[in-house]
Amino acid sequence: MNKHNIAGPTKVRWAEACTIVLWMASVTPSFAAAVCNPDEAARGVSATEIKLGATMPLTGSAAATGLGAAAGAKAYYTMINKAGGVKGRQINFKVLDDQYSPAVAQQQMRTLVQRDEIFAVAGGEGTPNFLAVVPFLQREKVPAIAPYSPASQLGTMKTPYVFMTSVDYITEFQIMARYVIDTYKPKKISLVGVQGNVGDDAKKGIEQAIGSGGTTLQYIPEVPGTPDFTPIATQLRENNADWTFLILTDTDTGQLLQAMHRIGYSPRTAAWAGMDDKNYIKPFGDVSQGMIVAQETAAINSPDPLVKQFVEQFTKETGRAPGTFEELGWAQAEITVKALQEAKALTRSCLMAALESMSDFQTGIVPPIAFGPDRRQGVNAIGLVEIKGEDTPQVTPFTEVQSQ
Repeated sequence: MNKHNIAGPTKVRWAEACTIVLWMASVTPSFAAAVCNPDEAARGVSATEIKLGATMPLTGSAAATGLGAAAGAKAYYTMINKAGGVKGRQINFKVLDDQYSPAVAQQQMRTLVQRDEIFAVAGGEGTPNFLAVVPFLQREKVPAIAPYSPASQLGTMKTPYVFMTSVDYITEFQIMARYVIDTYKPKKISLVGVQGNVGDDAKKGIEQAIGSGGTTLQYIPEVPGTPDFTPIATQLRENNADWTFLILTDTDTGQLLQAMHRIGYSPRTAAWAGMDDKNYIKPFGDVSQGMIVAQETAAINSPDPLVKQFVEQFTKETGRAPGTFEELGWAQAEITVKALQEAKALTRSCLMAALESMSDFQTGIVPPIAFGPDRRQGVNAIGLVEIKGEDTPQVTPFTEVQSQ
């Protein structure tokens, strides 16, 4: 298991200077650097197209995040195809609905790989659903580029075909909890999280932030799509924590907060990065004021020229303004296209070699990306924002996480 310990100051070129460094150490098996073989058989590539695919929730309680990521990726590929595609080929990107269900995701990924014969997995959104397909992708040796699945099992050489661009939930919740503990000195913290890896990782992060301090932690696991949140809200009120941390789907987060307000319990709250999105704030902002939220992508209104360019291009392609998950999907597609362009040939081994050679790739949307022969955690920075009205101003700068 990865260990995350606070160390001294450092500097990040993306966004602003960071004030904290977390060092992440783990023992991983050796994996030889990818050797580009331009003569190997290449599924999903023809003289006219490159087939890419992903699964993500397009229906159910997590649909807003999946629909946003899918829309962002599709808009980017449309723009690239209009400009001539990649190496003279059009990108054919197929998204299947996994309903945020591990079982459905396994079925849908087999369809993409075995029936549709995709060249690579490009993006995707959701942790339990993606984790369920990782063993299959490893066996089939299918590269997966920038899936949004911030699990502690990924981002290491234990899963060499998966190239991650999001900090894991242990780190994310350790940073949030440390900020809350240092700033507000809570005596009690509650956590409600998706049962399994998602909630367990968040719990570990908070426990690491608490350390030997006097803050206590209550953890309540949740099944996505819970029909009635009154029982969980009642448990939270009985514990009467100063702060409640949340790692649920956006719909479930909002409905739990509404249930808490109905029974007269309104603690301060903190949540994973999915709440830093207009599609969450618009329906649930009234019960989320003051919420501290992890920040994984640049603010939509950032003055960064690359972010301004993204907003302009996305709006031109779709006729509407983007949200955080459209931003995420766009970045996932941009990273994928960069790797395809840099590959010496359109084979999976050459794609892997191109990804391993990616260094300091700037999208503006996510921090600079760097992989390597023994590095699968390409992005190691996260910030914190606070929901105020319909805005999410930054409260701490991005924090860099480095491997040792």
